[in-house]
Amino acid sequence: MGILMQPSLFSSDEALPTWLHTLLLILIVSPFAGFLFWFGASAITSAHLDPLSGPEFGQFFFGPSPLEGKAARVAGASLIVFGGSFMAIAFRFSRLAGDNRLPRLLPWILLAISQILSLWAKSIA
Repeated sequence: MGILMQPSLFSSDEALPTWLHTLLLILIVSPFAGFLFWFGASAITSAHLDPLSGPEFGQFFFGPSPLEGKAARVAGASLIVFGGSFMAIAFRFSRLAGDNRLPRLLPWILLAISQILSLWAKSIA
């Protein structure tokens, strides 16, 4: 005997076309990834990165002082890879990913690469 489920207040996402489902996932993560892409690209092109506040007030991604030169470029690459991990999360939940192993691991791999680059940027600053 099956368990009776309450009808959902929201319509099922299965009723959405695949393109709309994927677009909504991208729109959900794009504010988070866009912020990181913007500051990462500007740090790489200008070789300067001002302190970026983190999730809690007073917390900084790469320290409280601005980064210059190679340290700023490495930190910019770290931010871009970190933004890519958000996009990989959206891809993971899309119907296009299927049951493949790589979409499940890709956000974690990109997060680890971002943290390695972050530590490198801190060490050469």
